[in-house]
Amino acid sequence: MYNFIPFDFIEETSADHHLNTTMNQSSSSSSSQAILSNDSSKHLTNNHKENLELIHTKKSNETNWRSYIPITLDKIRSITVLKNLICERINRELSHILNRLLRIENSDEHEDFLNWFFNELEYCMHSTDNNSIYCHKSLLLRSIEQDRFDCTKYLLERNLLSSKLDINTENDQGRHCLLMLTHKNGPIDLIKYLLTHHISCLETNKIDLNKYSPFHHACRHFNLSLCEILLPYTTKQILQIENSELHTPLDYWLECLYSLKKLKPIHLQHDIDTLRLDYLLHNKDFQANIIFLQTIINRGGQLTKLPLRYIRSILPQLTFDHKLLYVDHHVNLCCILYKNRLSTLIHDFDKFKMSIQAGEILTEFIYALGTVQVEIQSRLAQNACSTKDHSLKNKEHDLLQSTMRMLYGKFFRLFECIYNNPDVDVKNFHFEHIFRRVWIYWKEPVKMFIKQSKEKNLLLKSMCRVAFFKRLNNYPYDIQNLPISSSLKQYLAYDNRFFIVQRKF
Repeated sequence: MYNFIPFDFIEETSADHHLNTTMNQSSSSSSSQAILSNDSSKHLTNNHKENLELIHTKKSNETNWRSYIPITLDKIRSITVLKNLICERINRELSHILNRLLRIENSDEHEDFLNWFFNELEYCMHSTDNNSIYCHKSLLLRSIEQDRFDCTKYLLERNLLSSKLDINTENDQGRHCLLMLTHKNGPIDLIKYLLTHHISCLETNKIDLNKYSPFHHACRHFNLSLCEILLPYTTKQILQIENSELHTPLDYWLECLYSLKKLKPIHLQHDIDTLRLDYLLHNKDFQANIIFLQTIINRGGQLTKLPLRYIRSILPQLTFDHKLLYVDHHVNLCCILYKNRLSTLIHDFDKFKMSIQAGEILTEFIYALGTVQVEIQSRLAQNACSTKDHSLKNKEHDLLQSTMRMLYGKFFRLFECIYNNPDVDVKNFHFEHIFRRVWIYWKEPVKMFIKQSKEKNLLLKSMCRVAFFKRLNNYPYDIQNLPISSSLKQYLAYDNRFFIVQRKF
């Protein structure tokens, strides 16, 4: 049997199928178009976002001064945004200096200073970003702290400071530029420049929080050239002021002389007095250092202590020639002190027992003489037993004997300075204690010397000298103003060979 399907039904079915197929094709094409349109719109959106991000990044970079590092004058001149960013973050001093530097035409000539300046500028801006209350130090002080003395001189020579009074700006220790330079024992040419070109505004007698003045620092460093420059600008009050270490400038200078500080070459690292004395033999400034001690005293300098350096522990380490030099060095220093008026030279003189101090000095010198005398006697014995030529032996014998007489002469020169000083009470001297075991050998020479000294002191000229000694306000400096001859001035100064009489022509 066959199933009968009407013809018209087949046509309707095929038509419906064609319609469905057509509709499916159209729907699939429309969906594919929709997908394509969605993809393109997404791509456009991403591009737009990227462009916006680039624009935003560019704008943020423009407003971020770090993107312009390293900062140069050319960048500041050409980029207005950078200049505005810098001006918002720096202080008045940096802004003033920057404006002055922008006028420079050839920046290559100033490259070293500009590199240092922009490093400071960037440091200031970094610090300001991290701390809104940050205050940048004065560039003048910063350059000295960093030992950039070339930049210090550049700031001063080009008048880059916002005010002339800025040279008195202080750091945390209360030091201005001159105090910092002397504290660091800085270059003398820079200190000279300050004192010659900025003296009208510079506080030359300023003291820091530890009561150090520039002259205190110069004497502490034992820098003769620097001290000679500063002394004319130093007041008498500064010369007498004690710092936190209870030292006056004269204390530092005398201690350096006693210890032979910095009289040896810098490349020698051993603290041995022999090395210092080797250098001392060839040091042309050594005599000038001792003369400057008297110069400070003439200007009213004071001591708070007498640095008695015991030489008995030093002499055994030295050669024979060095022993003679070392003894002579100490005699010169002691003679200078005792040829001056101790009552004005020493701070709180009434508290000092000057007779005891003088006795200790003489005791030390007697020991030094005994040590050298033993060596001379040993050399004399060796010379007598040697097989040298007779004339040569006599020559060496005479030389050793003259050396011993010279040392005895130095002792009596020192003893005379102490004995004739009106501020020393020689009545309290206990010679048996001073000379100890050798008093039996020194008794007659000392008594003879005292007798001669008493006879000299009874002379009218000697009595007048004592009167001048006690009455002059600033002894011995005021002797220069007396209307008398140079020889009399030297006599009134107790023949102090380090007191130089100024001749007025």
